[in-house]
Amino acid sequence: MVDNVEERIYELVKPWNGRSWRTFRIPPLTGETSLNQIMNMDEEEAQDLLDEIFTEFNLRHADLHLSVYFPMTHRKDAKPLTINMLIESARAGRWLYD
Repeated sequence: MVDNVEERIYELVKPWNGRSWRTFRIPPLTGETSLNQIMNMDEEEAQDLLDEIFTEFNLRHADLHLSVYFPMTHRKDAKPLTINMLIESARAGRWLYD
């Protein structure tokens, strides 16, 4: 069952979900979709989206350490930043990860 929080997170993420350069199709969004790995957002794009989500759900921006998801050196070392993480944190009223 989809609740209002989940529905709203998907509404906020959807405009950032672009076409795949390989297939030219828009990939489906799921809870496991990661902003940094599957959607290939760069840190600035993710920050813009996260600012919108954190503001709407009154989450503290300082609790999220973007360097975990967007490391300065090896991108392969990045942890996935998933839609489920955003949903669960919005429901909890605080960032739950890092």
